[in-house]
Amino acid sequence: MPFKLRSLLTAAAACALVIGTTTSAEASAVGYEKVSGFCFTMSGQTVCAPTATLGHYIKGDGRKIERQEASIQDVFGADTAGREWCNWRFDWRYADTNGKTYLIRKGKTHNGCSFWSSIGRVDNTTHTLKHYGKACAAFYASGKERAVQCHNITK
Repeated sequence: MPFKLRSLLTAAAACALVIGTTTSAEASAVGYEKVSGFCFTMSGQTVCAPTATLGHYIKGDGRKIERQEASIQDVFGADTAGREWCNWRFDWRYADTNGKTYLIRKGKTHNGCSFWSSIGRVDNTTHTLKHYGKACAAFYASGKERAVQCHNITK
């Protein structure tokens, strides 16, 4: 088979595959928020340097959420949590367009300490939110809120 004809057929087959596997529109988003790592005082000013970020991924369509993930990632890309975290958990928080939180899905508290290992939460539970507004991931360690990252959920 001549090269040009073979190339044309390959391109046509690839286009048919893409068109044939197209699904309904979905939305997804990923965002990051700094997690304060350590603080020091310099010239009378307190400066805090992040050692990690809270990453939050959400997949869905409108008010329907199909998957959420949250994890703590070091700022160097080494797939660690950036430091030792003790008694940690991730919560999902949902607020309406006025900012009023109407639902919190508390995550499991992991008792003990995770020393430099990956930590996170994955939720494949499909649910429909009552209101448009915000979907947030909140990270807690040692009984304190450490970071929150939110996505706007709009029509």
